[in-house]
Amino acid sequence: MVEQVLQEVRIGARRLVHGALRRPFVRHVGVLTVANGVGAVLSVVQGILVARWLGPELYGVAALVMSVPSLVYTFFDARSAEASVKFLSEFDARGERERALAMCKVGYTVDFTIAGVAFLVILLLAPWAAKGIVKRPEMGWLIILYGSAFLPRALTGTSYAVLATSGRFPTIALIDTLTNILRVGLVLVPVGLGWQVAGVVWGNAIAMAATGLLYGVLAYGLAKSRWGRSWLLADWSYLRGRRREVIRFLAYNDLNALLGLIPKQLDVVLLGYFHGPTEAGYYKLAKSLAGVMGYITGPLQAVVYPRLAQAQAIQSKRAVRAQGWRLTWSVGLPLALSVVLAIPFASIILIFTGEAYRSSITLLRLFLILIGWQTLFFWIRPAYWSVGMLSAFISISIVSTLILFLGWLVSIPIFGATGLILVTIFISIFHITWLLLKF
Repeated sequence: MVEQVLQEVRIGARRLVHGALRRPFVRHVGVLTVANGVGAVLSVVQGILVARWLGPELYGVAALVMSVPSLVYTFFDARSAEASVKFLSEFDARGERERALAMCKVGYTVDFTIAGVAFLVILLLAPWAAKGIVKRPEMGWLIILYGSAFLPRALTGTSYAVLATSGRFPTIALIDTLTNILRVGLVLVPVGLGWQVAGVVWGNAIAMAATGLLYGVLAYGLAKSRWGRSWLLADWSYLRGRRREVIRFLAYNDLNALLGLIPKQLDVVLLGYFHGPTEAGYYKLAKSLAGVMGYITGPLQAVVYPRLAQAQAIQSKRAVRAQGWRLTWSVGLPLALSVVLAIPFASIILIFTGEAYRSSITLLRLFLILIGWQTLFFWIRPAYWSVGMLSAFISISIVSTLILFLGWLVSIPIFGATGLILVTIFISIFHITWLLLKF
């Protein structure tokens, strides 16, 4: 009797696992998570080795050199990929091929325009940034070099949207894995040979350019086969009746990206300006290690966003809200708890980086608290985007970002990196809570 029950349990378990693996959502999240897991391991290895080889000061210099072009690009970036995912998912679900191709053309045009404008600004700012922020005037050419990589990278956003809309998440995972391996090799080899900061910048720049080109080539062929012809031949007129909506979405998304510039890019730059490259090096290492969690939530958001957009188009906002809260308890909470459980073990990084980075331990623990809270409600921004509540999201973000920026201006000169993260944690709690109450 007992053996029969055990046998039935085993059969039921196999069926459950087999059924789960056949579900597209589970498969897609799984393959992206595996790819991002590989990327996370590679990033940790790269970050630790580069930090150890360069030391806190030069590691901070490298971080600042790459942060300046990233900051400029983010200032102009419209994040058109999110608009492309929303509208391509809708057009593809309804079989509107010409509109899908026209949306591709819009996305690529916006991305290349932004990349070109950003590069011109980087050319103008590089001498001042090298002297005033990096504190190394001779690093100006490296700032320009890294900024030039954003031109081929402009292919990534809309190309990713084409692949995601078509459900080609295994292809996305393969691209990300290959380019992560390429990046690590291109960084570690020259740094190991003594190129120091130049090796870090060259390696990351080449890998970024290669990522854009690879995405662009694969997405071009896919869009052509799925929607009948090249997006280069698409006619803008097919978006008639939806142009205002598309432009409105891009405008709000651009404003949202501009607001995201402060918490994502400006922190390292301000820290370097007020406290120099060494403090920025401690902070950057802690942020990079804690940011590994993004390799897990990223795939979830990537798979959830098109599904929420489709749920909104076919069902209603109520269905999107219900899915979001289910994701909180079934996915967000376990992931957040796993992040919190890692806090006591933050000092392990000294085994790999050496005592020179002891100041990074407290910063890493604070970052893990921040990441755990944000992971719990990872679905909130895709949900707002999918139901079209852009103005509400932007309004809340403007208030939160303004308070964050003012808090940084007060805390960073006095308390440095610790004050920076503490202010960020408090404002993040305020921001997400407000979004949840409004949705």
